Amino acid sequence: MQNNNRLAGVVGAAITPVKPDFTPDVNRLLAHCTHLLAQGCAYTSVFGTTGEGASFSSSQKISALRQMADLGMVMSRQIPGIMESSIDAAAEQYRAAADLGARAALIIPPFYYTPSDADAVGDFYAAVVARAGSPDLDIVLYNFPVFSGVSFTPDLVRRVIARLDGRVVGIKDSTGDLEGGLALIAAFPELSVFTGDDRLVMRMVSAGGAGMIGGMVNLFPAECVALVTGQASQEAQNLAASRIATVNDTGGLPAIKAVLGQRHNDPAFTRTCPPLRGLTSEASAAVVQALGLEMMPTAS
Repeated sequence: MQNNNRLAGVVGAAITPVKPDFTPDVNRLLAHCTHLLAQGCAYTSVFGTTGEGASFSSSQKISALRQMADLGMVMSRQIPGIMESSIDAAAEQYRAAADLGARAALIIPPFYYTPSDADAVGDFYAAVVARAGSPDLDIVLYNFPVFSGVSFTPDLVRRVIARLDGRVVGIKDSTGDLEGGLALIAAFPELSVFTGDDRLVMRMVSAGGAGMIGGMVNLFPAECVALVTGQASQEAQNLAASRIATVNDTGGLPAIKAVLGQRHNDPAFTRTCPPLRGLTSEASAAVVQALGLEMMPTAS
């Protein structure tokens, strides 16, 4: 474990550019992650919620990570998401991330069967680590009950920590609940507690939080860095809140990808995996306008 190097800052929850056959476009993904790091992100995180991680197979994700490493990605600045309900699939990805030298793994609880009790959540994490051969790789717990059905209360976090031999170094709280996020920070000063919500990040950081792991970083990385470092004006904070509300109200992830696709004039950034569907050109233009951005001319 790398506890001497506390996780902090902005982690870009990278979208995944997608080929027409709905497989990851690794070259574009690498370029996108490299751009986010150059804009001040401390790390990037591929194949989480924003990266459509649950829509790709384990082999696709592992292959993409290996290709990124071969192409020059500094894997110590990568925190891949693991979005699996299968112990084997999660363990394969955890092992691969460790072997490639990733900084940590962001692991969501299993999201199909309801855990029998609180200790059963720890059973899953412990089984993943054991099946992977107990590699020396830090874990960030992913608190996103909308998708997983599991809420990481302080009590549940303690139970999971007790099972993982010092591997848990952080929590990503994507609930949007400031009070709950502050409770996690107060209960675990030794952990890096991140928010996924631009609207909460400055208050979370001022209370001892570590920063943010968020999807809006894809569109506004430098602005998100300013929020985390406390350098954003009140006007900038208001703009960030308005922007995330706009994206949430106009499609969420497809809206983020629509803006990126328009910026790059490249459908690989716009394309989503079923059951998600990309926005129409009219809807994309409306999102760009609502965000106060300018449409790029279409390549001839």
